[in-house]
Amino acid sequence: MIYFDLNTANSLLPWIKEKIKELRQTRLQIEEALVKGEKEALSEGAKKIDKIIKEITSQGIIIRDPDLGILDFPAVINGRPAYLCWKDGEEKISFWHYVEEGFAGRKKITGKEDILSYT
Repeated sequence: MIYFDLNTANSLLPWIKEKIKELRQTRLQIEEALVKGEKEALSEGAKKIDKIIKEITSQGIIIRDPDLGILDFPAVINGRPAYLCWKDGEEKISFWHYVEEGFAGRKKITGKEDILSYT
């Protein structure tokens, strides 16, 4: 499993933001193709979404909600498995939660956390 430190996860955000934008655009194209009954466009759109999701997950990033753009970056915080948590629209990663807590357990990063670092 890949674990992220805060700097590494934040450095991926410009790329992630572009991928989330691509996902949303492709979803809209699929919806339009569905309305128009364009089967080939539906198939191509589904392949493109699958490709984008694989690109993101191959980096070790977990997509929790593609519509809202909620992503988790596996981390070790305070010696425990956790996630650095980001939601589309947030400028940088500012939240985290332990694995068992989920999105509802998000905590603001204060700088007092012991986030495993690879630098």
